[in-house]
Amino acid sequence: MADEASRPLLGEGSKHSSRPSSPAIHQKSSESSPHPPPFELSSESTPLLLNREGDVETYGGVEPNRPSSSSEDLSCTDEPKKTRWRRLRWPVFGVLLLLTLVVTILVFAFVAPAVVKQYALDATTFRPTNVSVESATADGIRARIQGDLVLDADRIDEGPVRNLGRFVTWIGREVETAPSEAQVYLPEYGNILVGTANLPPLKVNIQNGHINHVDFVADLVAGDIPGIRAVALDWLEGRLGHLRVQGKTTVHLKSGIFNLGEQAITESITLEEGDFPALPKVKVTKFNVHDADTPGQDGAMAVDAAIASHLNSPFSLQIPPLGFEVLVPNCSPGDPYISVAEVTTKKFPIHPRELTVVNVAGIIRGLSDELTKTCPGKQNSPLDFLVKSYIKGLQTTVYVRGADVPSLGTPEWMVDILKSVTVPLAFTGNALDDLIKNFTMSNVHFDLPNPLAEPDSPEAQPRVSALVNVLIGLPKQLNLQLDVPHVRANADIYYQKRKLGFLKLQKWQPANSTLLDGVDGSPALSVNFTMKHAPLQVTDEDVMTEILQALIFEGRQVRLTVASNVDAEVSTGLGTFAVRGIPAEGAINVKPPYGGSLEQLKPRVETIELVSTTASSLDLRAKINLTNPSPYSAAVPFVDLVLFYNKSKVAHITARDLNIVPGVNSGIDADLQWNPLELDGPMGVTAGQEMLSRYVSGFNTSVTIRSHEGTIPGLPKLGQALSRLGLEVQVPRVPVPGSPGNSDGKPGFIQDATLHLWSSTAEFTLSSPFPNTTIDITSIEARAFYQEHENVGSISYYSSFSVPPGLSRTPRLPVELNLNGIGYDALKKALGGSLKLDAVARVGVQIHQYSDTIAYQGHGITSHVKI
Repeated sequence: MADEASRPLLGEGSKHSSRPSSPAIHQKSSESSPHPPPFELSSESTPLLLNREGDVETYGGVEPNRPSSSSEDLSCTDEPKKTRWRRLRWPVFGVLLLLTLVVTILVFAFVAPAVVKQYALDATTFRPTNVSVESATADGIRARIQGDLVLDADRIDEGPVRNLGRFVTWIGREVETAPSEAQVYLPEYGNILVGTANLPPLKVNIQNGHINHVDFVADLVAGDIPGIRAVALDWLEGRLGHLRVQGKTTVHLKSGIFNLGEQAITESITLEEGDFPALPKVKVTKFNVHDADTPGQDGAMAVDAAIASHLNSPFSLQIPPLGFEVLVPNCSPGDPYISVAEVTTKKFPIHPRELTVVNVAGIIRGLSDELTKTCPGKQNSPLDFLVKSYIKGLQTTVYVRGADVPSLGTPEWMVDILKSVTVPLAFTGNALDDLIKNFTMSNVHFDLPNPLAEPDSPEAQPRVSALVNVLIGLPKQLNLQLDVPHVRANADIYYQKRKLGFLKLQKWQPANSTLLDGVDGSPALSVNFTMKHAPLQVTDEDVMTEILQALIFEGRQVRLTVASNVDAEVSTGLGTFAVRGIPAEGAINVKPPYGGSLEQLKPRVETIELVSTTASSLDLRAKINLTNPSPYSAAVPFVDLVLFYNKSKVAHITARDLNIVPGVNSGIDADLQWNPLELDGPMGVTAGQEMLSRYVSGFNTSVTIRSHEGTIPGLPKLGQALSRLGLEVQVPRVPVPGSPGNSDGKPGFIQDATLHLWSSTAEFTLSSPFPNTTIDITSIEARAFYQEHENVGSISYYSSFSVPPGLSRTPRLPVELNLNGIGYDALKKALGGSLKLDAVARVGVQIHQYSDTIAYQGHGITSHVKI
């Protein structure tokens, strides 16, 4: 397509009045007679009568009959040459003059109008310097058109047309048009009338190369409004591949005192797809939302916004005040859009190649059920999708449609067009990466799975309860009175960028919210709610193992990252509605539950009793007292752990219905299934004997507790994963009522001894840890030492005697004294008093059906010496 500079004169008046920036002309036609054959003039200075040295062209190009050369010779012989020429020059001159007059009449009477019209159409160029819409009228717009109009003969390729046109326009010099009217049609849309332009009279110099500075105002009247809507919709929906526009006008011309009559002109141009302007990119430079403070707007929300865009307009415009309706997408693409707000703009200008800023004022009077209702088959509403897209910083599309706002005074024809056109408006949201300023959990309580729960039910998963405080940073542009009465969330929990599992809080939780000012220079909302029994689904047991190892065995603080989708019930002046799927991230710093030292647990056995026995096993039930130094609490329906000694399994520890709270926890019931033989065979039996020997002897005895696949029946994988970790604890001492303890202040199996020298016997005070069970001693092989190495004597006793609960005295046991040693001398010196002795013994023990042999080592036993 040619550029704008190639547009002809007679068509430009109509064309630029209604379409100032129209592209090139593709087709031209005139209602005048067809073009005559070319008529060639040598130059603009060529005289009217031509001297071609006797070579005369005749009408139609037919050569006239000439006398032959022989006849000329003959006549020349009769008369002198000079006389013959004088005789012939007047007739020849008359013939030439007659032919010239005929040609002149033909040119100016028949040929010239068509040729000059063609010359005017092709040679005229109009270069607009400014086209502006000055105002909107009741039925159209008033436009001011400024530009340069030139007739350029070099644009004409046909020599006769170019030469004759230059000649005629040189003679005519100026042409003046009367007031005229031009119509613009769309032939491919049923020849609808786009509009009518009323053109004022124009006076231009039509000489070749003369520049005419044109400046006039034209009134443009809108035509078929429904037809214009159809074209606009095709353009917006991408169906407008090309568009042919046809202009028609009748121009009355005169040059000086000569009336040139009327010329009917029809001109067509075709706009290709690339000629149509693209929808502009819009940038929201200001966006403030606040409660409406205008009288009569109670319960409404006001929006103040500024939109900047480079509008691709080739000419200046003054846009009158406009009203629009803002719509958002519905659940499905085919559903009608949902109206959310009414907005208005003030009068604003558009200048070519300059940024256009439009100030927008809007009012949101309420949120419809259609906007806040969950979409069929989905978990979100249209409002949820809009909010989520905005706060993630994604491109968000809303739709703008014209609205009738009588108070603005917008022309009715413009309102009719805008109301029928819906324009998509895409803008990028404001990514709120730091939406969650702080996330804390206190009063944390863990519920382990119920072993009798149905698989995959909430009771079959660990559950977490806590008091949650979330500090939400609000955008500075938001100045609303907000309240969050209820929340719920699904949260993924990560440790060192690896997912531990997820929390499900499916039910709405009551919440309290407080609006705060001046947090980091921005408003913030503090939301507190109680999370009750939220199931924690562990998806990676290895990650859980690392966390527990860091907390329990290494005493390190653990930082967990929480990425959640929060559903919030929001209460504003518009009412109460739910916003779902708000992304939120936070961090939880979990401190070691025991401050990094298991000694802070301070476990102590309050009581222990025998439940049942077999030949190789004991079932014991104990009440334990321990201190929980952490701020966390836990409910344990069932837990089963394996007790190791020297890497051998010796017992199971089982607890049911535990409720551990911060601080001192007393009366905790635990069952001990002692069965080394079944758990680890002969190696287990040996390890069990060694453990009992050290414990009975009063040594600090440490055991290792591990989980296994059945530790938490509902989470077998977790129990298996945690089995790699071992919790080493010291076996608590069993209190014996009335026992004063040994010299170290620790209760021992042998409290004291009494030696009778004359009878060579000894009796012992024993302490039994079982309050309701009698222990039988089946055999004793023992030796006593003074000062660790001096042998005092030995006992070999193979008769059974009973040890009742609590403190008891043994029968007198025969002692073989070493009368020659230093120990015996010490005994004699201590006669009537006491001394400290050490003892080593192998003792056979029978507890109902269970029997075993233990090695006892006693240090600093108070021994009374009597006759």
